[in-house]
Amino acid sequence: MNKIQCLDIGNSSTKLGIFKGEELLNFFQFKTCDLLTNPELLVSEIQKNQINLVYCSVVPKVEVSVKKALTSYDQEILAISSDVCAGIPLSYSNKREIGADRIANSIAAFHSLVLPCVVIDVGTATTFDIISQKGGYEGGVILPGPQGFLDFLESNTALLPKIELPHKYHSKRPYGKSTLDAMLIGVFSGYKNMIEGVVRDLREYLAKKHSSEVKFVICGGSNLELDNDEIEISENLTLHGLRIAYEFYHK
Repeated sequence: MNKIQCLDIGNSSTKLGIFKGEELLNFFQFKTCDLLTNPELLVSEIQKNQINLVYCSVVPKVEVSVKKALTSYDQEILAISSDVCAGIPLSYSNKREIGADRIANSIAAFHSLVLPCVVIDVGTATTFDIISQKGGYEGGVILPGPQGFLDFLESNTALLPKIELPHKYHSKRPYGKSTLDAMLIGVFSGYKNMIEGVVRDLREYLAKKHSSEVKFVICGGSNLELDNDEIEISENLTLHGLRIAYEFYHK
């Protein structure tokens, strides 16, 4: 069974996974901002493996730098796009508007999950993507990610501080006794309720449209600790979508 490396270049973080079949053997994560100035951090790891690469990217500057550094790489490089989407229908007015990461998530859902399905990807932007058996990728919802809300408060107010979103946060009360607590409760509590509100609206609409239950899966946002047993957590769904896409084109 051949190995394959899967690369997800995101706005905040970049993930590289090495697969053997469905098994994720190794996993590396980089801050995307570091790759803007030093793409060699990632490129050296890719070259070390010397196996075929499949990737998606939503950061053109990093993608260009990495591809340039891999010009002499003698293994296959496959880029996911609206034209390279592993056979899933794209029911969208302008399919080129769909981010490659969202296509990778949709590939994973279409080929491996119960449909209809909604994939929630929490990152710099939070996306909800709807995938069905007949329509394939049907569309979605986009809103700022949790860090984006904190950044908005800092950049648009005179006195609120800049805060980095912690991996986990717990409060004994539903309100803050300091500015930092107030802001973090606003994100961890308010954002969670907002996610669940969108889920509720989508579940009601899609259940009627497809006359069946709707599966929800979330990737990239496990630190929000959504108290909802009906939302499955699949942290590396995007990487699995890349793997499935590669296998689709190498049957």
